[in-house]
Amino acid sequence: MLSSKTMHRPTLSLMAVLLAISLTACGYRPLYGTNPSQQYTGTVVNQHLAAIQIKPIKDRAGQMMRTTLSQKLAPRASRQAKVYDLYITLDENLATLAVEESAFATRANLGLRADYRLVRVGDGLELLQGSTKTVSSYNIVTSDFATIAAKDDARERAIENLAAAMRTRLAVYFNGPGRNIGTNTPEQRNQ
Repeated sequence: MLSSKTMHRPTLSLMAVLLAISLTACGYRPLYGTNPSQQYTGTVVNQHLAAIQIKPIKDRAGQMMRTTLSQKLAPRASRQAKVYDLYITLDENLATLAVEESAFATRANLGLRADYRLVRVGDGLELLQGSTKTVSSYNIVTSDFATIAAKDDARERAIENLAAAMRTRLAVYFNGPGRNIGTNTPEQRNQ
């Protein structure tokens, strides 16, 4: 006698295969990996990302953002020539909420917005511009030290989120409209 679990396994396998086939039929391309029909997709994107020079960003949050994003764009030290300049402006704001009857706030949101421009070094052409934002919350407590530490932690989380979002946006750009500009990729050498 077959259990209901064994009867559903073939159905689930068939559904997984059909899903995979439908994704390839709709134009899905992996962003970081490779696809046999587009042999160098992940390599091309990573080469473009490693060719980005992040210009200095003012204030401590800007320094943290520059360091975090540099590590995300080129996790391994790269001696690749820098083909692009990335200009970033950060804007931080605070909003208190969860106000008690005594008029003291017990919770705050730290908002961080990054406006960015990607410029090709050779001719100064602006290739991409945009902005991204994130909000990170923290508790306001009676200890000033604990509140400052919580605020600093919220800032670090916000910067990590912004850096990840910007890396994804840059990768999508270089996987799409910016695919064949800038670096000397294996695809360009074969053309």
